[in-house]
Amino acid sequence: MDELEFRRRILAEPSTIDKELEAFAEQDTDKQAFIDDVRAFDDDLSKALNIPVPENLAKRIIDNTYAAEDAPSEQPLDTIIEAKSRFAFNRLYLAAAASFLVAISVFFVTNKQHTLYSVGEHAFAHLYHEIGSLDKHEAIDLAYVNEKFATIGGHLDELPGKVTYLMFCDFQGKKGLHLVFESDFGPMTVFIVPSDEQPFGTGSDDFNDERFAGHINRGERADTILIASIGAPLDSYNSMINDAIRWLH
Repeated sequence: MDELEFRRRILAEPSTIDKELEAFAEQDTDKQAFIDDVRAFDDDLSKALNIPVPENLAKRIIDNTYAAEDAPSEQPLDTIIEAKSRFAFNRLYLAAAASFLVAISVFFVTNKQHTLYSVGEHAFAHLYHEIGSLDKHEAIDLAYVNEKFATIGGHLDELPGKVTYLMFCDFQGKKGLHLVFESDFGPMTVFIVPSDEQPFGTGSDDFNDERFAGHINRGERADTILIASIGAPLDSYNSMINDAIRWLH
């Protein structure tokens, strides 16, 4: 289960959280807070829409129906206007409630999706989305790399291996550079995310899953994220990469 599926299922049935969702959120206070927020909103919405039914409503409807059949065909204008006004108000109320629910749902899905991702989750999401990048072997000229890097204010003197993949990526609204280069330990992925003195993401600077390990180096101008196969010496490669980065202004 990924983050988006987690939120989609909770938004669909906030009052029914199954064991799989509970296990996914168990060790994460942000995910638990998201569940609590959605449930609280669902309770508020239910209360707002839980309008009590007047007593003897069915009987009054039937009586009014028969009365209307026996009444003259032309009703007083003020009666018609009052009935239409009530109908329009009820429709407006329900439409507003529905729109509010949609807006809140979009807010939770989009805003929480941005803020709750840790560095590792976000970086791995990009890596696995572009997993084919690790199979590239044709060298990309460093001059071309720097032509692209210059658009976000940077320059690379060199990398510890030939560059085989280059792409711009969006990191929580920030335009970053996604590179893959060859090393003695297989292909390595580098994300360079300009930070504007605001660090990218939350969570630990070291992260891993069953296949990859990663480390984020937080800098004044950019955060550099390196991901490689489990067992690769991330520290030494991180140093080489960050020593090669220069900022043009």
